[in-house]
Amino acid sequence: MSERYGKGSAERVGSLWVLHLKGTSFERGLQHGTLMRYRARDTINFYRTLPYTLALRLVPAGSFKMTAMKKLKNTLVRRLVKNRDPDGLEEIRGLAVGLGLKTEDLAEVLVLSDIIQVAGAMAERRRKGGPPVLPGYGCTSAVRKTPPDSLIFGRNFDFWGAGYWDANPVVIFHHPDKGKAFCSIGTAGLPTGGVTSVNEDGLAVALHQHSSRDSSSRGTPIIDIVHKIIRSASTVEEALQVAGDHRATGGWSLVIAGGSPPQAAVLEMSSARQRARWLEDSSLTASNCFLDEELHAREIQANLSSTISDHLRFRRASELAASPRMMPARMAGLLGDHYDILAGRQRSAGFSISRITTLSSVVFCLPDKRFWVSEAGAPSSKGGYVGFDLDKELGGKRSTTERIEGGKPPALKITAAQDRYLDAYKEYFGSGDLNRILMILGECASLDPSESTFPLIEGIVRGMVGNYRGALSSVNRSLELENVALKKTVTMLWKARVLDLFDRREQSLKIYEELSGNPDNPHIIVESAGSGLRKPFNEKDLSGLMLDFTNGEAIE
Repeated sequence: MSERYGKGSAERVGSLWVLHLKGTSFERGLQHGTLMRYRARDTINFYRTLPYTLALRLVPAGSFKMTAMKKLKNTLVRRLVKNRDPDGLEEIRGLAVGLGLKTEDLAEVLVLSDIIQVAGAMAERRRKGGPPVLPGYGCTSAVRKTPPDSLIFGRNFDFWGAGYWDANPVVIFHHPDKGKAFCSIGTAGLPTGGVTSVNEDGLAVALHQHSSRDSSSRGTPIIDIVHKIIRSASTVEEALQVAGDHRATGGWSLVIAGGSPPQAAVLEMSSARQRARWLEDSSLTASNCFLDEELHAREIQANLSSTISDHLRFRRASELAASPRMMPARMAGLLGDHYDILAGRQRSAGFSISRITTLSSVVFCLPDKRFWVSEAGAPSSKGGYVGFDLDKELGGKRSTTERIEGGKPPALKITAAQDRYLDAYKEYFGSGDLNRILMILGECASLDPSESTFPLIEGIVRGMVGNYRGALSSVNRSLELENVALKKTVTMLWKARVLDLFDRREQSLKIYEELSGNPDNPHIIVESAGSGLRKPFNEKDLSGLMLDFTNGEAIE
C-alpha cells in the first residue's frame, strides 16, 4: 500500500521505507517531511539534542561549562548553515514545513557531524592530557573488482543513534527538476545523500568520519560536498574534481566507486588537505584512519581502543575483500564479520567489523546499478538485505529484486550478548541509569563469559557509583580474560585508577610507573599513566568520563 503526497510517494518494503520524491528541492523536502512526519520526529529530536546529551555525561546541567558548550554549538550552527548549498537549504525548508518543525532546529541536525569535527579540534587544542571530547566512529567500506568489469562495494555506516536511525530506515529515490537523479540510503526525516548514495550513472559514494586537528567552521558542510558530487559527477575523476573545489570542515574519507569505465578511490580529506587512494590489486578498503602520512599526522586519537579498532577493521576488511570469489552475498558477510584478528576469535564486543553502532549496511553491484540494503536493526550488518534495481526505480517501475543474507552468523552466545550489550548502550544515552546498566552488563557477562569488554566496562561503571571494591574485582576479571596485549594496557591503567579510588596509592604507583616507563606502550597510555603518577585519580575525574561502549573504554 503506497502513501502519496503531491508528486511523492512512500511504501513499506519489509522493514524499509521506500520513497520517491520529485520536483524542486523545496518540493522534494516537503514531500519527504509530510510522508514521514509521524515516523521521523523522535529521530530528529534525538540528534538535535545529542550534543546536550553527550555534554551531560561530562559536565553538570546549568554549570558554566554547559552554558559555554551551548553557546559554542549555537555559534557553530550559524556559521555552518551559512556555508550550506542553496539547494540544500531549500530542501531543509521544505522538509521542515512537512515535518512541522522549525527550519533552524532541523538545520542543526544536518551539520551535526561538522559541529563534532570543529568542536573536537578545539577541545584537542585546549586539552592538557587524556583523550579529547566526542570520540571514535566505526564505518567500514570495501570495494572488490570482479570479472569481467564489475565492482562489488559494501559499506557499514556507524554513528550514535542505535534505536533511532535504524528504527525507520529509508531508501529515497530523488527525481530532481535539475541535476542527476540519485538514491540515498539513510533514515526517515533526514535528506542523507551525503552519507550513502548512488546516482543515475551508477556512481556510489559513502562517507567516513575522522577526527582531525585541521578543522574549520568556514568549510563547506560535508553533506553538501557529497550532494554536489552525486548530483553532478559521472565518474570517480569528476567526483574528485568536484570535491577539490571545496574546503571541508574537518577529517573525512569519501569512498567513491562506479562510473564508466568502473573505478574506485578513497578521498582522504581535512580542511587543509585532500589526497586520493586508488583501487589497486582489485580491492580497496577504508575505515576511520587516514593512510596519507600528512593527514595521519594531524589525526586526533580518541582513545587507544578506538584507534586499535580503526586499524583492525581496515586490516580485516582488506583480507576479506581480497577474495577472488567476491559476490554480493559474500560482501554482506564481510560487513557482518565478528572476527577480531588480534584476539584470534569471533567476539561479541571486540575489534570487529560488525559493531553495536552499525546503523546502516549497503551492498552495491556497479556499474550494474543494483544494490541491497539491510533491513535489520543495529547492528544492521547482520542482514538480511532487500535488493533494488536503480534504473527501474528511476524509470517508474517497482524493482525489488532477490534478497541476500549476511554471512554465516557467529555462535548464539555472541549475538545474544551483543544484543544485550546494545541495550546497555541505549540505556546510557537514554535514562543514564548506571545501576540498570550494571544489571544489563552482568547479563552480558553471563551470556558470553569469555568477553573481556563486559567486566572492564562494568568495573568503570561500578567505580562511577562508588562501589570501588566491586570495580577492582571486575577489572581484575577483565585482565584474566584479556588476550590482546595493547588492550591489556588500557585495563591495567584502569586497575591503577581504581586502586587510587581505593586509597591504595602505593600499589597504583607501581602500575603507573610500569606503564609510563615502557617505551613500547602507546603514547596515549604513557601520557595517562604519567598523569596518574603526578596526581591520584579521584571521584571528580570519574564525573568527567563518558563511556565508550563501542570500543570498550571511556572518553575523558
